[in-house]
Amino acid sequence: MTVTDAPRLYAIDHDQSSDIIRVSDLAVQSVEEIDRYLGELGREIAAMRARRGTVRLLADLRHSPIRSQAAAERLRRGNLTLYRAGDRVALLVESSLMKMQLRRNLVADYQNIFVSPHAAETWLTALDATASHA
Repeated sequence: MTVTDAPRLYAIDHDQSSDIIRVSDLAVQSVEEIDRYLGELGREIAAMRARRGTVRLLADLRHSPIRSQAAAERLRRGNLTLYRAGDRVALLVESSLMKMQLRRNLVADYQNIFVSPHAAETWLTALDATASHA
């Protein structure tokens, strides 16, 4: 199922083949847009959590706009309420410099930052291989 908000402020897609929630085109700026996005994402996360117990999410931030400090803080706080231990959240960014800057703000073990989409997906699914060998 794909959830898209017109006029394309974000896209949330559940990739059935990899069982990963994919977020892209994240252009939310206002409090109302951020709250609507977090609500839609929260519903998708709840469905995945009910089905598999943990969440796997890939957020492609490569084309996201720069946000005000207030908007960035609202997104950060909202995201902290959505995830728990055992979840995996991969953030995909444009450059190693951006990766380094964001890494200073990571607060949870379930988050990681990548420049390569392949590396992000490998990290998201790495525990699958470990579980199948146990």
